[in-house]
Amino acid sequence: MRIKILACAALLMLVGCNAPVSQSVADSQRAPSSDVRQNFINIVFKRSYRHEAGEVVWARISSVVLLEPEKKIYAYCVRVVPKHSWGDWAYLGVSFTDGQILGATANDYRCQDKRLRYYPFPELTGMKT
Repeated sequence: MRIKILACAALLMLVGCNAPVSQSVADSQRAPSSDVRQNFINIVFKRSYRHEAGEVVWARISSVVLLEPEKKIYAYCVRVVPKHSWGDWAYLGVSFTDGQILGATANDYRCQDKRLRYYPFPELTGMKT
C-alpha cells in the first residue's frame, strides 16, 4: 500500500511539473485588445524578423491571462503556421506589464494548454516568419 501511495505521489509530481497553467491563471482570460495585438507586431515581430510578404499562412493570438498578480505581469501566446511547414504550429509565449514586453519564449508549452482560447490574428497573415 505504501509503495502505491509513493508511486501515485511521484506521478502527481511529474504531472505537476508539466502542468500548463494554474486554474486561476486560466480563469483570468480576456480577449487580446487591439493595443496588445499592435504592440506584438511593432515590438516583437517587426523588430525580430524581416518584413516580407507571404510567409505566415495562418495566425492566432490567445487570450491575455494574469500570470503574476502581485507584479501585474500578463501573458499571451501567438501561434503561426509558416508557409514552409504547413500544418505545424510555431508557438511564442509573451509576457508583459504596462504595455511593455518583458520576454518571449519560443514553443512555450503553456501555449498548448487546452483551456486557452485563441482568436484569429489576420494582422500577421502574409508576414515573414
